[in-house]
Amino acid sequence: MSARDNEAIVRETYEAFNARVLDRAAAYAAGDAEWITVAKGETFRGPEGYKRYMQNWTTAFSDASTEITAVHAGEDFPIVEFIGRGTHDGPMRRPGGDIPATGRSLETRFCEVFDMRDGKITGARSYFDLAGMMVQLGLMPALEGAEP
Repeated sequence: MSARDNEAIVRETYEAFNARVLDRAAAYAAGDAEWITVAKGETFRGPEGYKRYMQNWTTAFSDASTEITAVHAGEDFPIVEFIGRGTHDGPMRRPGGDIPATGRSLETRFCEVFDMRDGKITGARSYFDLAGMMVQLGLMPALEGAEP
């Protein structure tokens, strides 16, 4: 696939997330795909895993949205930089136990690195500022002189 095709596919997945048509986004996942949330140490597998990854965000932030700020793509990869926004109004799933809703708003920068093969997503690594996110949610004090 061309870089342009790969960019179009990942853009479609973010549009589907924003529209809450998660099955449409998950349809782009290969059966053996792996999504790794680096900051939280989680791995999700296959189309159902990708859907569960997205559902975790929409459960914690029912108004969650993404704004793509940059896409860098090649013949077998796209890298997407985006801003995730939402109000923490539901439980945030994490391996060590759920974090109850705080009612606070959040704006966090993400970078997701995708692997592609034949028009399907075969893997992704999601990087985001977990510490900054915890500060914004009131779950951790800000470092002196640092902006959340």
